[in-house]
Amino acid sequence: MNDIFDLREKRILIAGGGGDIGFACARAYGTCGATVLLFDIHEDRVRQGVERLRAEGFPADGWCGSITDPVFLEEMAGKIGGKYGSLDVLMNCAGVTSRKPMLEMSQKEWTEVIDVNLNGVFLLLKTFGNAFCGQGHGKVIQILSTGAYRFGPNFSSYGASKAGASALIKSLALEWAPYHVQVNGIAPTATETNFTRDYYLEHPEKKAAAIKNHPYQRLGTPEDYVGAAIFLASSASDFVNGEVIIVDSGKTV
Repeated sequence: MNDIFDLREKRILIAGGGGDIGFACARAYGTCGATVLLFDIHEDRVRQGVERLRAEGFPADGWCGSITDPVFLEEMAGKIGGKYGSLDVLMNCAGVTSRKPMLEMSQKEWTEVIDVNLNGVFLLLKTFGNAFCGQGHGKVIQILSTGAYRFGPNFSSYGASKAGASALIKSLALEWAPYHVQVNGIAPTATETNFTRDYYLEHPEKKAAAIKNHPYQRLGTPEDYVGAAIFLASSASDFVNGEVIIVDSGKTV
């Protein structure tokens, strides 16, 4: 029973691994014995993330590129396969948002959010799905959002993209079940990260309202999602498929 959360000899790729939630999960995976592979569109975040992981004694590697670029994804998959062999876990934390009212949003602004948050999920899972199904095992962990289930003004593109990604992983959970691949999600709440920090500094009233909306009277932290991430990556979740773990102190309830 003590070994069900053991990730030794596991190879885990984290898309958007340079962000605060992605890196918190990367450190947790390293602590549990995994080899952690990061990719992110921000080169400095990848470099710093890999350096920090290695400094703590964790095997790590990284690549810089976009989740919306199928050529990059295929090239990265080839490099990973050549250097590390097959993946065991694929986590996607990549995401962008827009806080504009829909009537003020351009088609380009709409498309930018949908491309990363929904089309990017399709491209990423398309790239690595064949290998997972071919090897007969694998775990997919998609970082979603409570915004996929609780909606509000000025989040039309973000909510639509996250709800779409939620539907996509649930469909793939059924498609890939015959190959013993588990596809699940984690839905964070409003969280203190590089994704929200500047916005909350500019709009302290929004931060205060978000805090008040949580039963625990605080925002999430990146470390709040580590437990669910380890569970879904480990053998403890081998019979869990098509689920989304909502981590929000009960806000969605």
